[in-house]
Amino acid sequence: MIICIIHYNGTTRDFVYSVVVPISNISAFLYSCIDLQGEISEQIVFNYSTQDNFIISINEDNTAIYVFAGDFLFYYVLNSTFQLSVWSNSLNISPLAVDIGANIDYAVVIGYCQLTPAYAVDCDFIVSLNRSLSCPNSINAFSMIISNQFAYSDPRINQYLTNSRDYSAQTVMSVSIAWRTRCVLIGVQSFNMVLLHLLDDPMHPIGTRQNGIELMGFGKSVAWLDDKGEKAVILANSYTYSTYQWISSFVHIYDIQSDEFSDSTQPVLIYSNSQQILFRWLVPELIRLVCSSHGHLAIFDDLGIPAIIYSTPSGTYPNTNSTYFTSNTVPCIRGTYRNYTGIELCIPCSNGTYAYSNSCSPCTLPDSFCPYGAVEEIAYSTFESIEQDQDYLESPENTVFDDIFMQNVFSFNAQSDHCVLVSPIA
Repeated sequence: MIICIIHYNGTTRDFVYSVVVPISNISAFLYSCIDLQGEISEQIVFNYSTQDNFIISINEDNTAIYVFAGDFLFYYVLNSTFQLSVWSNSLNISPLAVDIGANIDYAVVIGYCQLTPAYAVDCDFIVSLNRSLSCPNSINAFSMIISNQFAYSDPRINQYLTNSRDYSAQTVMSVSIAWRTRCVLIGVQSFNMVLLHLLDDPMHPIGTRQNGIELMGFGKSVAWLDDKGEKAVILANSYTYSTYQWISSFVHIYDIQSDEFSDSTQPVLIYSNSQQILFRWLVPELIRLVCSSHGHLAIFDDLGIPAIIYSTPSGTYPNTNSTYFTSNTVPCIRGTYRNYTGIELCIPCSNGTYAYSNSCSPCTLPDSFCPYGAVEEIAYSTFESIEQDQDYLESPENTVFDDIFMQNVFSFNAQSDHCVLVSPIA
């Protein structure tokens, strides 16, 4: 892990929007910020006011930066001339997230579109990236979440945004493209929902998953675990719906290739867990995640502290009980296995099999004992039989509770004629 710390004057650089790093050159980077003091030494865009929604991304060949803001778009060529092209925002979107991914031709931009002066809705576009220095243009749109699709008892049915230009933590969105499978993940945390789309059919989502009502935060950040585009990584935060008070943060991984994606789909990994605890340096509230093409996962907490869970080879898993900001590799616990590279935990072998040489081998002995998570094959004959045969004390003659009750409660003097006459048991 290479740690690079950039020092800047905190009095003149008041807020950093985002940072992008070229994949092929980690010694170079570009960042965008707000400068409340009016310094212009690093200013590259003029004639526009401060933008509440301002996102940047880099194309696959690391040759240019694309910027999408509420009022403008620009294209910044990363070469010796650093050529800049700026256009007015003709997409009619206040952008909240963008992903270009492993291509140089298209991007997915998501955010809010102002339909009326007092009403805005979420909107998502596929944008053509024109390398001929012409303005990027929308070529298709994704289907939107309609609030009236929810039940009357669901508070999301009344959710709407009045001004798309205003930034708030509740309206943060996220997007990630897997170009190999042409799948798109869109996280809308205000609806507590993640949508799965195909680039070739953006109007019909092929999967959605919610994380309950009366909450928001599911999908605050999304990513594909690696460049295969088979496993989705979702930041599953929980905030109270009415006050946006933080409750919990977990990272979910879903095997969409095998399990598809719906409300009933269960994650193949939830971090943190009993074997992969939260890094000791992190605070419990997580706000962002990002994955590399090789399956490494980086997470960031509310203070901006990072941590990395490295993908490990088969037969091992990443241990997060570390003194550093990164995980280390440890062997699978006995009785468990994992026969692929990844960040997931090793899993126990099923009944009738045992863990051997990083796989599950079937038990072959006729009287073998191989329970769930067995570490080796054992014959029942090796177990010592213990008989627990004990003599118990004899029960008293009166063992029925009714008899005992009658004898002790309804006793009377049988010599008395009056008692015999009035007794209920006479």
